Amino acid sequence: MDDKLNILILTLVSGEEVITNVKDHIEKRDGVDVQVCYNMIYPFTLTKAGNIEPVINQQVSMLFTPWKLFSTDTSFLIGYDKVINMCTPLPDVIEQYKHAVDAQIKNMAKLK
Repeated sequence: MDDKLNILILTLVSGEEVITNVKDHIEKRDGVDVQVCYNMIYPFTLTKAGNIEPVINQQVSMLFTPWKLFSTDTSFLIGYDKVINMCTPLPDVIEQYKHAVDAQIKNMAKLK
């Protein structure tokens, strides 16, 4: 199993911006491995915090909200047709995403 992170920002057809670890979901069909959709692992909706203002000194506050706020699941399959595009986040955004994932894992552990 490949544990390498593939953290990307996805724009969904719904207009949501989602930051997540993206994997291809593969199933066997007639004995052949077939990529059927994406697996979003620890997806968070990514939004700009505060009022819409011009970016000053390249500083933007971001808000990370679990994509499925009322679910304990941590990965979700999503069809290729639901994704408009994908892009690589800035390094600071990746670090903030990792902190958000760590916080979510700790919160989920408290619920058990």
